Amino acid sequence: MTTTPLGSGETLQPRVAAPAPVRQPAAFHKTAKVTISRVLRSEWTKLTSLRSTMWTMLAAFVVTIGFGCLIPAITVSEWHNSTPQEQAENFTEPVMTSLVGGYFSQIAIGVLGVLLITGEYSTGMIRTSLGAVPHRLPVLFAKAAVFGVASFALSLLSILAAFFCGQAILHQIGLGVSIGDPHVVRVLLGGAFFVTTIGLLGLVLGTLIRSTGGAIAALLGLIFVVPIITGLLPGDWGSIHKFVPDGGGEALVTVVRDSDVMTPLGGLIVLLAWIVVGLGAAAYTMVRRDA
Repeated sequence: MTTTPLGSGETLQPRVAAPAPVRQPAAFHKTAKVTISRVLRSEWTKLTSLRSTMWTMLAAFVVTIGFGCLIPAITVSEWHNSTPQEQAENFTEPVMTSLVGGYFSQIAIGVLGVLLITGEYSTGMIRTSLGAVPHRLPVLFAKAAVFGVASFALSLLSILAAFFCGQAILHQIGLGVSIGDPHVVRVLLGGAFFVTTIGLLGLVLGTLIRSTGGAIAALLGLIFVVPIITGLLPGDWGSIHKFVPDGGGEALVTVVRDSDVMTPLGGLIVLLAWIVVGLGAAAYTMVRRDA
């Protein structure tokens, strides 16, 4: 600061030097471009950083393998106490005998799908995610893609382990099959895809309902209640069961089929339709409603 000398009729006025311009950091001038790869990495980080996710997936893995070994062991123990007629009637699906655990793991994966999205709504993290990705839909689709791939990989690994364990036990009484036998690979892949479908439907229901309790209740109703109701419908109405997720999954994992079960291709189309329609409804809801 400098001063001006006093003259006639003049007053002392301080002269203040102009402040130097402040250079803004580069981050203020240029924001990182939002790309699908960055959104996918973000969703993968969120999926793997939650301890509950790891424990739930571990539970699904252990349950699938555990029942895959337990049910064949029970079958072997009771085999010699059964009549030939009972053996022929009760044992027609050796592959499915070692995949019973998939019916329980679907619950764990489905509930995890619900929690992945309702947890973000309950904590407010969804606002941060949608603020970083203003178009919103990449967040939903990236979350579905990451969770779907992780669920399929986990389900397939656990189903393969359950299959090899169960069939090794069944070979003791000459009933085991190998992975190269007809339809076996299709059943294994179909079982993993069915569990993945249930997980994605859990994600869809969580997005639509936004309440953890309500979405889990709706998911359990879809898994257990709807198949029972459709299975009890009389006459041609009973064919509706083919078009619910349980019916589509049954078509994928059934080797010995009857007229009530559609073809594997039909079952695949049914499950894909549920995924596409469900994600479409979830996308519409996410865009139309506030976070």
